[in-house]
Amino acid sequence: GNGYFKEGRYEAAIECYTRGIAADGTNALLPANRAMAYLKIEKYEEAENDCTQALLLDASYSKAFARRGAARGALGKLKEAMQDFEAVLKLEPGNKQAINELTKIRNELAEKEQGTHQEYPAVLIKEAEIKNIVKLIDNPLHLKSTKPLRRIAIEEIDDDTPNSDSPSTTSLVNNWRNSMSVETTENLDQDDQLTTMDIPKAKHLKIEEISDTSPLQLPARVKGISSMSHPSFPVNEQREKEIKRSFRSASPVPAIPANSFQLESDFRKLKDCPENMYLYLKQIEPSLYPKLFQKSLDPDLFNQILKILHDFYIEKEEPSLILEILQRLSELKRFDMAVMFMSGSEKK
Repeated sequence: GNGYFKEGRYEAAIECYTRGIAADGTNALLPANRAMAYLKIEKYEEAENDCTQALLLDASYSKAFARRGAARGALGKLKEAMQDFEAVLKLEPGNKQAINELTKIRNELAEKEQGTHQEYPAVLIKEAEIKNIVKLIDNPLHLKSTKPLRRIAIEEIDDDTPNSDSPSTTSLVNNWRNSMSVETTENLDQDDQLTTMDIPKAKHLKIEEISDTSPLQLPARVKGISSMSHPSFPVNEQREKEIKRSFRSASPVPAIPANSFQLESDFRKLKDCPENMYLYLKQIEPSLYPKLFQKSLDPDLFNQILKILHDFYIEKEEPSLILEILQRLSELKRFDMAVMFMSGSEKK
């Protein structure tokens, strides 16, 4: 499926992903990949449904939120799309694609709101004119005033002179849009390269996800807005980091996984808290590894396990346990291939 996608044969890729979903309905990456192919051929409803299915399998899959947001935006479901991209930012703070898409959606909603406000004034003025009409009151003779009637001259106030002190609605909206603008990039260009899809590093059946780790650089004007939000309450960044770290460490550790797909999904959820990744891996007995990795050992998972062993096990666990884990891993299928794909620094 990925091969067909790279060749631009999206219909053929969809057929492959469909067969994959039929064979393994627990893998969230397959419907997410098929959703990307649907986006390419502009079948946005199908793409939305596939992303929803992927999120039912893995609620922390930020790329599925991003793709569903793109599909919903194309369908005109702007508020739902905005919610999806906000979910991306909760899972991946600083995600440039999500920020760009949110800015586009908010600008589009602002334009629609501006157009709505421009349609209403004429109607409101007519209603006001109707309300200001003095209607004839037919009172009985005994209730009528005995004072003689006199004519009152009514002057019309000249309102041709515009009020220069009050800015127009258009200028206010334009100023708001300018202040909220962020340098935009094409949101699906990154997906064109299958950054959210599974590109195998070698000819094996495991799907892997390429994550974006580049930090977001906001324009100066946006930084200024965020810094002016609460001028009287300076933020202690170190304290904030400690609070976030303690909050993450207090989160529950998932149960022992049933298969390697569940292990990969749990690792993604715990990626911001290495301590919890260590506690999660510790509860898996080395004897369970052959059952856990029945088909093959994925190179990325292998590297993550080695990093946990290096960062935590060497300091906290007995050498015999580390040796047993490494021995069990070496007995798995495709272990040699996993080692082959390790970089020089990873091997050290």
